[in-house]
Order: sequence, then C-alpha cells, then structure tokens
Amino acid sequence: MAVTHLLSPTDILWKLLEDYGHDAESIFLKVGIHREMILKPGARIAHARVDSLWSKINELIDDPCFGLHGAKFWHPSQFNALGHAWLASSTLREALNRAVRYAHINGTDRKNRLKDTAKGLTFTLSQSLRLPAFIDMAMSILMSACRLNYGPDLNPVEVNFIHSKPACAEEYYSFFKAPVNFSADSDCITLPADAVDSRLPVGNPELAQICDQYITSYLAELDKNNIVQRVKTVIIDLLPSGGVSDEKVAQRLKMSTRSLQRKLQDARTTFGTLLDEVRQELAEHYIHDSTVSLTEIAFVLGYSEYSSFWRAYKRWTKTSPSEIRKLEPNINA
Repeated sequence: MAVTHLLSPTDILWKLLEDYGHDAESIFLKVGIHREMILKPGARIAHARVDSLWSKINELIDDPCFGLHGAKFWHPSQFNALGHAWLASSTLREALNRAVRYAHINGTDRKNRLKDTAKGLTFTLSQSLRLPAFIDMAMSILMSACRLNYGPDLNPVEVNFIHSKPACAEEYYSFFKAPVNFSADSDCITLPADAVDSRLPVGNPELAQICDQYITSYLAELDKNNIVQRVKTVIIDLLPSGGVSDEKVAQRLKMSTRSLQRKLQDARTTFGTLLDEVRQELAEHYIHDSTVSLTEIAFVLGYSEYSSFWRAYKRWTKTSPSEIRKLEPNINA
C-alpha cells in the first residue's frame, strides 16, 4: 500500500516559512504542491513529496529549533475530522486514544502508541531516528493540543527525544515546562495520570461519535485494499446487534469467509484479534463517559451478558470496569 499523508497540515509549514522570511509559495511549487491543493478538504499527497518538502525546509531555515515553533501555526481543522473529534473528547485519555486509533488519517505510515506507566500516561510518536524538526513539530503540536483541551497550566511529567541535545535546548524546557531528555530510546510525552482522566468542559460525546463515524468511513475509502481497517469498520457497525462473526463481516465486504481469512493472514492478524482490539478501543472510549452505564457498554460491545464484558475488561487492563468507575467522581455504573 502506497504511503500517503494528509495535505492540510502542510499549511503549518507554509506559515513557518513565511514567519522565517521565505517565499513559501515558490518552495512548495518546487515539490509540486499548489496552495489550492492544501485548501482542498481531505486531499492527500505521496510520502516522497512530503519528505522532499521537509528536506528543503530543513536546509533553508537556519534554526535547530524551528520545528518547535510549528505549534504557533497549527489549528484543529488542519487534521480533518480527527481535529474536531479531539476537541469534542471528554478526557485527554479519550483524545489521545483517538490520536492512536486514527493515526492513519494523518499519515498511513504512522504508528503511535499509548501506554500507562508508573509515571503517567505515555504517548509515543516514534522509536526510530527521524528528521529532528519533524518530530519537534509533532511533539509541540501534540502538547499544544492537550493544553487547548485541558488548559494552559497542563505540564507533562517528562518529554523524551531520540535526537541529540541541540544548542537551543532552553527553548524545549521553556515550551514543555517539564524535564526534557535527549538521546532517548523513543520520542514520547508522559502526562500526569490524574490530568488525562479529568472530565473536560469541552467534551461533547455526541459530536465526537459523529466525527468517529466520518473518520472510519474516510479511512475505509482511503484504501479499500486496507483489509484491517475495513474489517474494523464493519465490526463497529455490527457489534450492537451481537453475534459478530467472520462470516457476517465477510458477507458485508462481499467476499467469502475463506478469502477474508486469507487476507487477514496476509496482514499478519486474525478476525478474533481485530474483534478484541475493536472492543478494547471502544471500551476505553465509553468507560470514562458518565452518560453510558456499564451494562450499556457491554451491549454496545456485543456482549450478551455483563459478566462476559467484565472478564474481557479485566483481561485487557488487569482492572475491573467497576473499579475504574469508582476512581472517577460523579460516575455511576
């Protein structure tokens, strides 16, 4: 599958170039990107052209910290429906889960990860050395997005960069307002556990769900050969009706069950694995939503009995769903 990137976020690079006194239009034209292309909703571009653009900008801007400044020019709408879903999320954990689940909307090569650690909730962007300015921009925008939802007083527990310490390191400390480590094993941000699960006044579950539906449809259409995303989309649709099976999913996708199983095998996964992943992702979404009872969550996930959901959630998180609800004030099971 060809790697593509959402084109609208390159508007940040356009504005950065202008901020540093460069002719953004001429630079973009050198890699075949017109302004009208950036403004077209949902437009995508080949990975190679984005790489070429980044290389040119990296050569032009004589500032090792220019990537950090991208946070000044970003806007949620630049990230398609994911930006709007982010704003409508009820907690930062929910927003970050969406950033992981729908990472492919920004780039089909993205493999973000989210993990609870002893220090807090860690969001990992990369585990391999990439262009420092690109990672700096991604990390600064992520932090800016978290502060937009939570408030300007949100500070991470720590921030790690794979790249070496630059001469302008003080700018990193000033922006993140937290310990920043360079030459680390991964590019990641760890946020305080209490902050990521706090209810946000901007949360709108209904709007977020609409955005989720749009994103899954967009991703399914993005590459119809992406069998994993297509199967997950159908699973989400079928779950509330119960009795989700590979036979039913294959029927929806207009293929035989054997063909579906073979395609999933080629993708190095199984139907059971994807069903479990979808249920876990949706459970994390609903468990922190006070408007949905635990019994209703079990139904939405396609379980005929609450006890089946209880056992699955315990297997995923080592904690029961009722224990999670007890940790959050004003949430009733």
